[in-house]
Amino acid sequence: MPLWPAAPGATADAGPAVRPKSRKALYVSLAAVGWLVIASGTATAVVAVGSGPRDTPLAAAAGSASPSASATPSAGAGGASPSSSPSAAAPSPSPTSTVHGSVHGSHHSGDLRYFLLPVPDDAAAYGDPDGTAETLSDIAKEMSNSSTSKRILHDYGCTGGAYRTYRTNDGQYTVTTRIIHFDSSSHASDWVSGLSFAKGDSFTVPGVTNGHGQAFDPSQSDGMGELIGYSHVGDIEYEITVDGDGKLPHSLLKPLMIREERRLVSGK
Repeated sequence: MPLWPAAPGATADAGPAVRPKSRKALYVSLAAVGWLVIASGTATAVVAVGSGPRDTPLAAAAGSASPSASATPSAGAGGASPSSSPSAAAPSPSPTSTVHGSVHGSHHSGDLRYFLLPVPDDAAAYGDPDGTAETLSDIAKEMSNSSTSKRILHDYGCTGGAYRTYRTNDGQYTVTTRIIHFDSSSHASDWVSGLSFAKGDSFTVPGVTNGHGQAFDPSQSDGMGELIGYSHVGDIEYEITVDGDGKLPHSLLKPLMIREERRLVSGK
């Protein structure tokens, strides 16, 4: 449950409040997928993403991702609580993406959806296979203090963002990638540095530049666990969230974040 950074020159309490429930509720309504509720510092499952053997390596899924696809994480996104639990619709196969973007040093241009983690060939995307683009206002509205959040995002030169969700072929994990585009690498770095979590266990992600992770373990053995990994490459901040049954090994984030970092660095 990240707390958002304060605006330049502002005190820490001037920033937006804890990541709002409305953001994940929006994801649920758009993607028709089950998310975790993170309320009052406690993570509880809303809808199970499926059962099955726990030994399917996400590394293989990340490695087989098609470079031309626009987005793809192999686990689920962190959450907010919807007013009612929607039925989980079956995801549709993910065709090759037709959106385009380019990288010039630390700057990214074009359709932001292009830079989302590619969806593995054997996984299925929820909603638009290319992902969903968001404006600065869209991002701000999903935060509890929308007016303050909008001002901070504006001060950091935010130009918008995008997200996409997919489910692994065995139904064991749901993965969401989310990116926010800023006007400079320094502002993206400031945003990442300002993120903190009220609950969960923090850890570093080896092999990922400035890779940070947060684990939300279920209170019961049959509950759902969640991992959130985040960092930035140039002027883009990214988050990868993985949801699945039980306590999730931290190592699930590494291949996904390495793949996302490579895409943001090379555009491939």
